Amino acid sequence: MNYLSVEKLSKAFGEKVLFKDISFGLDAGEKKALIARNGAGKSTLMQILVGKESADKGRVVLRNGIRLSYLDQSDELNEKMTIAETIFDTRKPIMRVLARYEEAMQTGKGIDTAIADVEAAGAWDYERKIKGIFTRLGIKDITAKVSSLSGGERKRVALAHALIEEAEILILDEPTNHLDLDMIEWLESYLTREKITLFLVTHDRYFLETVCDEILELDNGQIYSYPGNYSNFLEKKAEREEAEALAVGKA
Repeated sequence: MNYLSVEKLSKAFGEKVLFKDISFGLDAGEKKALIARNGAGKSTLMQILVGKESADKGRVVLRNGIRLSYLDQSDELNEKMTIAETIFDTRKPIMRVLARYEEAMQTGKGIDTAIADVEAAGAWDYERKIKGIFTRLGIKDITAKVSSLSGGERKRVALAHALIEEAEILILDEPTNHLDLDMIEWLESYLTREKITLFLVTHDRYFLETVCDEILELDNGQIYSYPGNYSNFLEKKAEREEAEALAVGKA
């Protein structure tokens, strides 16, 4: 089932063309990575996919009812909010229940009521999953203000929010930044194990090798698709470049 389609997308800033008439899709369960040299337009393309940037031409089509969860390279967290307020989407009733439970467990206030609410909502499995994400990402005091966090802590809070959202499509821009080795290995396992449809940008080659089943390369404004992991990408890219060089030589 197709979740997202990019159709003849073009974007330029002045005379600098980032990409022109590119097309690709993302189906349910696929895990794709986008790679390119710095400045080629990776982050711009990601922001177009999630509606934070507009294209010059073409369109992005999202299947009805499909939700996106996005991790930006630079977080836009509200300095005045706590970690709990940042991570939990209070528009969802179950999230409000879990937010009250987590805060009650840390402050020691209203614990009995919070436990009863989680029980009534049937949210214990979800609570255990969230607790696991907090633990693995080193998030301890969810009552702390965002303003008190270091850059690395802010990044991990933003990543936790993206994972907890449980949207149908997870779009991650450099998710391993500010993670230690144990956290990176856990994230690899989490993304591989869970039924997640993934589109990501990362410079971590081992992460690409382990997690992704297709590599998209943005090169000279065009998209090239390489099914398989990063090792296969390197092999097929070399073959493509050799064929192109031979074609130029014959011209």
